[in-house]
Amino acid sequence: MRGQAAFEYLILFSIALLLLGILVWYSQEMTESNRNDMTVANAITAVNKIVDAANIVYTQGNPSQITLSVYIPERVISIDFIGNTIAMKVQIGSQTSDIIASSKAPLQGNIPTSSGTKKIKIIAEENYVNITQG
Repeated sequence: MRGQAAFEYLILFSIALLLLGILVWYSQEMTESNRNDMTVANAITAVNKIVDAANIVYTQGNPSQITLSVYIPERVISIDFIGNTIAMKVQIGSQTSDIIASSKAPLQGNIPTSSGTKKIKIIAEENYVNITQG
């Protein structure tokens, strides 16, 4: 009798441990999915905020400028200015996502890819908008 009771307890404990393991795995998957969604959302917000400010200073012309506080999310690989577009490349899991926004103005500059809140200076030049950390 004792052996059978011990065996039943072992089976119950194994089932409870299996269910707990599944719950932990599911919560980790959901956490990673939410983290990826937040990274993409923050990247979209940053790119759009920079483009909106670039459009404003370009419309106002030289020597107008704006200084913004922009949050650069984690896992940013590069931030490139190509003609009138800004492209932020972000690592999402094993793939990369390109977050792109277009401006009215030709864009030039350099923004660091390290995560955190950065002061970004957006200056209207003669024929383009210069975007740098400031």
